[in-house]
Amino acid sequence: MHRYPVPVVIWLAALGCPAAAAAQDATDRPGGPGPAAAPRELVQRLGDASYAVRDEAAKELTRLGPAARDVLTEALSDPDPEIRSRARWILSRVPEAVGAEDPGDRITSPGPTAAQRELVQRLGDPSFFIREQAAEELARQGGAGKAALIEALRDPDFEIRWRARRILNRVVQAEFEGRLAAFVADVGGREEHGLPGWKRFRDLVGDRREARKMFAQMVRTERELLSAYETQSPETSELFAARVAWWQSCIASGSSNARAVPPQTVATLLLIGSDQTRKDHSQSLSRLYPLLSNPAAVPSIAPAAHPSVLRTLLGKWATSAASSGSYYGMMLALKYDLKEVGLQQAKELIERGTTSPSTLQYAIITVGRFGGEKDVERLKPLLKNKTVCHTWSNPALKKNGTIQVQVRDAALAVLLRMTGKDPGKFGFKLLQENPETLYYVYTFGFIDDKEREAAHAKWAAESKADES
Repeated sequence: MHRYPVPVVIWLAALGCPAAAAAQDATDRPGGPGPAAAPRELVQRLGDASYAVRDEAAKELTRLGPAARDVLTEALSDPDPEIRSRARWILSRVPEAVGAEDPGDRITSPGPTAAQRELVQRLGDPSFFIREQAAEELARQGGAGKAALIEALRDPDFEIRWRARRILNRVVQAEFEGRLAAFVADVGGREEHGLPGWKRFRDLVGDRREARKMFAQMVRTERELLSAYETQSPETSELFAARVAWWQSCIASGSSNARAVPPQTVATLLLIGSDQTRKDHSQSLSRLYPLLSNPAAVPSIAPAAHPSVLRTLLGKWATSAASSGSYYGMMLALKYDLKEVGLQQAKELIERGTTSPSTLQYAIITVGRFGGEKDVERLKPLLKNKTVCHTWSNPALKKNGTIQVQVRDAALAVLLRMTGKDPGKFGFKLLQENPETLYYVYTFGFIDDKEREAAHAKWAAESKADES
């Protein structure tokens, strides 16, 4: 084969010169004169801020196979958890010919035919056009030619090995997309498709076509995390944390990247994060809540596509948070207007009797926002609760000491609102309205106990008069 300088190769290839085209082909493949990226550079790209860059680097390292094993092993001790987790996943796939770990990716065809072996040998032909023609023919055969391609990965000719791996990746990807298409079309679940995480997703969201479309996107984007979750792998927590950290970095950058977080990634995090059976459930809650409550993340959580699916998953996550006695779930219900989910949580937390004062305050607010006339009686017993749920200070309002909010103060303010009375006439001088929580939580209190007692006494007197 002729050796031309790279600029000349590009020019001649553009004119259709076969030898130049072959030489240009050599510069594009791993191990050629000018590879696109060295394995170590690809490893560093596994931690890139862009998901697309990370994903492409992972695919390229997988294609390199054993040639990248050493640098991937080194990456297992990298300080970046994203790089460590992706390197570990790629290494687990390297021993297999194409990195396919799902049952649907395994060989089901018979051994190679003589014609297929002949096509494989043409992958190493001196003519670029013959090599390309053979490659296209093997690619057209799809799964029927997988056995021949896998056998070709052990061929002594590097050109054959390299082209066989590229074709095999195309075939496996096409089969994978075919499996996803069949899964989406199988509304009602006549067949088992072996997709990791589907059973729990179906139990939470249902089996509608919209749900299947979303889940297909989840598998396509977050296959690694879903597979770890399905098999209860110890790596699940690390992978989950890395995904949350990536999302957080998008928001912290202050750029528009936060809007680029795909909804299927959000859905995957909500699916796993809402699973109360996981040992690190409480840890997952504390990791994910700051993101879910961050205004900058709203475009990712509530996109135009699949709104009902994401709202359902968000509701399940919020419910799982309430089970631990946390106010996280109610805060999200208030933020995303999840009326039924929020009201149910608030009622349960009020009836529990052991709820913390701060959580109880949010339960009262949630009942006030989502409840109706029949819920008024639910809040009245809380008028006797003198536990402090919030303290703050403002020298301009009170020079010495702090301003306290008691549970009964929050209950009274919300009851006045629910019954159509003006809190200002009861001595609530600090109240400031808030669209999510009715009022800012720190403004429920009174500057001194004298004002507090007067307000509660006025409510008691008017209530007694109404009853008579």
